[in-house]
Amino acid sequence: QYFYTAVSEPNQGLPQFITVGYVDGQLFIQYDSVTRRKQPRVPWIKKMDNDDPQYWDRETQISQNNEQ
Repeated sequence: QYFYTAVSEPNQGLPQFITVGYVDGQLFIQYDSVTRRKQPRVPWIKKMDNDDPQYWDRETQISQNNEQ
């Protein structure tokens, strides 16, 4: 399950755009307009680096496109 949040007037470090992904109620992936990178939040998704080296670049590009 993914949630997308956009803030029209961000302040005090609040990102303008955030995407979070949950599996079984657990946050596993996140993107925000400050880091501009999709980032793993649990150890099991981090293994994608080994399984598919381009995974995080593709996921980041998708989120950057959604941000626009």
